[in-house]
Amino acid sequence: MATDTTYRELIDLERYPIEDLAQAPAEALIARCQADLAASGATVLEGFVKPEPLAGVIEEVAPHLGDAFYKVKHHNPYLIADDPDHGEGHPRNRRLMTDSATLACDLIPKDCRLDRIYRWPPLHAFIAKVLGFAELHPYADPLAALNILVYEPGSQTNWHFDNANFVVTLMLRQGRAGGAYQYAPFIRGGEEEFDRVGAVLDGEEAGVLELKQDPGALVLFQGRNTLHRVTPVEGEVSRLVAVFTYDPEPGKILAEHTRRTFYGRAA
Repeated sequence: MATDTTYRELIDLERYPIEDLAQAPAEALIARCQADLAASGATVLEGFVKPEPLAGVIEEVAPHLGDAFYKVKHHNPYLIADDPDHGEGHPRNRRLMTDSATLACDLIPKDCRLDRIYRWPPLHAFIAKVLGFAELHPYADPLAALNILVYEPGSQTNWHFDNANFVVTLMLRQGRAGGAYQYAPFIRGGEEEFDRVGAVLDGEEAGVLELKQDPGALVLFQGRNTLHRVTPVEGEVSRLVAVFTYDPEPGKILAEHTRRTFYGRAA
């Protein structure tokens, strides 16, 4: 069982005082994060995990990265079935390719540093407060709860909108080059603006931002209405991102077909 001392060693709690959310410093941090989300759909807590323990986090999971499930997905920006009312080249149905590997939760050592951070109740309470939920719970799904995305050189996540309400990630390691997280905030609103989406897909840079996140950064991102991607990773070092998955209701389990899509297996 990890102690409070353990979390003080792992997380910069002086900079991010999330142990007591009723205190003024925590309230100010929550307000700052909420303002970031309202402005751009993203908030970044740089240095959330301290540099030295972050090296230990990577050391604990490194022997298991070779077991990550590699997948190639061909998809449109909306990650749903194509709309027959529009042609193949239309922004609604534009064919894109994403490739990366996912290390499932059951392959990440239990009670390792990364697992402890993911399951720490004060972190759940903080994220819930920022996002406006009464509470958040770790997934009960043995594959989907805590994942690591592994971007080998040349791999990428192409332009898309998320289906989830929010995503929480912890940057573990950047590649030598490339691997930029680019996003066009709130490009999707009450009505679909396919011209704006098409412009981004065609390479238009106006309105496209880059989310800066160094190793150790905790990121809260709301991508349902924000088009975003990770550009191809370059060099000889893989990009590693931990994904912390939570839900307002306890006991969340993915459907079997979803597990097979993301992990290549149902259990």
